[in-house]
Amino acid sequence: MHAPAPVATLPPVTYRQFHPRRLFLIAALLFAVSCAHAQVNEDEMGAWYAWFYNRNIDDTPWATQMIVQRRNWDTHGDLQQRLILGLVSYKPADHPIRYGLGYYHLRNGTPGPSSVTRDAHIVFQQGLYTRLLGERNYFTGRLRLEEHMPDDSDSFRRLRTYLSINRPLNRTTLDAGAVYLSLYDEHFLELDNVGYALNRAYAGLG
Repeated sequence: MHAPAPVATLPPVTYRQFHPRRLFLIAALLFAVSCAHAQVNEDEMGAWYAWFYNRNIDDTPWATQMIVQRRNWDTHGDLQQRLILGLVSYKPADHPIRYGLGYYHLRNGTPGPSSVTRDAHIVFQQGLYTRLLGERNYFTGRLRLEEHMPDDSDSFRRLRTYLSINRPLNRTTLDAGAVYLSLYDEHFLELDNVGYALNRAYAGLG
């Protein structure tokens, strides 16, 4: 499993309200370069780098987000996948779910010396739910519906379900100085040719 590099610290916020900065800061800080078990060579070291930008628009229920990721078959130049994503989201007052509409572009590489790539355009809609369970279990759930439009094949739909728990170990809050355990699991389901596409599972310390 690849993992992205850390990003800069953002100001602490309260988790009981949805804050994209907190969610994606936590995710980014948890990830570091790790071993990647690619099908082509399970002994090869790979990398997953990521940059996140999130902004809550002051005094409104709107927020924007941008993500750039690069996943390599090796640690530097052999592209596995590049992702550029933009999202606009809206959270109604006194409502537990933040709704989002977005687009991302994927470029998939070929392992080894080949420079052949395949591009795809994806539009998606999602709902994101956050909640504090007990005193220190910070839960996030997300449901995303995607429409994939590859340049070299027919379009298809995909459903993604994401569940995560972040638990501070040395205090009850996820603020500066907290050491925490992070777990997540994400499932990818194909809707047109109904079937199971992918599962990502992660455990780490931050």
